[in-house]
Amino acid sequence: MNARAAIKASDDIRTFLPGIGEAEYDLRAKLRTMRNCASALIANTDSDTARALAWTCSGYATAYVYAGADTETLSEIARFCNRLILTAMQAEQIDDGGGA
Repeated sequence: MNARAAIKASDDIRTFLPGIGEAEYDLRAKLRTMRNCASALIANTDSDTARALAWTCSGYATAYVYAGADTETLSEIARFCNRLILTAMQAEQIDDGGGA
């Protein structure tokens, strides 16, 4: 077995949702990454606004990483989470005094 196959075999998304297609896997992996980024922002920001937006992103991303959903829904949630993270980062800059 090659290294890539071994990594995929131990992937949490593949473990809990075996048999999903590559497009669906990619969207779910994107949501997992956004959840992780949001979690890092929650832990590292002093901005209450940025933290609240990151919590919202984390909640949506977490809810859809493994939940039954079609690719269109997953794509919409991914776009929504992306906007939340970008807005949280902007709020962090503004609250830090760098947005004026």
